[in-house]
Amino acid sequence: MLGSSLRKKCTKSLDKVGRLFAWTRIPPNVFSSLALVLAAGGALLFHLGHRFPAFVLIGLACLWDTIDGGVARAENRVTKFGYYIEGIIDKWVEVIIYLGLATSGFALEAFLVISASLLLSFAKPRAAMVVPLGEHDWPAIGERLERLLLLNIGLLVSLFCPVVRLGRHAMPTLAVFLRALFVIVLVGGVQRILYAKKIIERGGLDKMNVLTRNVFNHEGQ
Repeated sequence: MLGSSLRKKCTKSLDKVGRLFAWTRIPPNVFSSLALVLAAGGALLFHLGHRFPAFVLIGLACLWDTIDGGVARAENRVTKFGYYIEGIIDKWVEVIIYLGLATSGFALEAFLVISASLLLSFAKPRAAMVVPLGEHDWPAIGERLERLLLLNIGLLVSLFCPVVRLGRHAMPTLAVFLRALFVIVLVGGVQRILYAKKIIERGGLDKMNVLTRNVFNHEGQ
């Protein structure tokens, strides 16, 4: 929910940033893939205990994922395969980041968040196997932009306040954020299942009054 509204508000600004990178003439798919390098570097630094540079690289990896579409549009090289592979890369960026967290003392939390994210993400393509779906935003919390935003906030807060004390008990601040993130994403997954049920019962999105978007308006030839 929040993710879709943020994306709409930031699209023009992100496109301007994309145009700044477009002068490099790096192919959009290659540009998208660079997020994997940033994520891997951030995950490794986090594992080695270098939390601040890890936060910087992880933040850049997340930001990179939001401007690659702007680069493709600026170069007039939007393609269907590019749209497809961008989503695959986005998922791998998250997996790499959480791998770094999992090997640094947050294995349970990383497992929970990734598991809930799988449930939330698979709700869409599974529904598309049953009824026709258009490209539109589903009403659910815990979307990717929201997950990355909360993760980066947690990383930043943990730099200055590593531990949260609850009475006699102490818990790493990042663990608190990750567990809260798990609950949010889990709720979002259930919301998507209920929304999918609504679409399936009506026989497809074309039977509902829902606006869809064409993500290939700038598709290259």
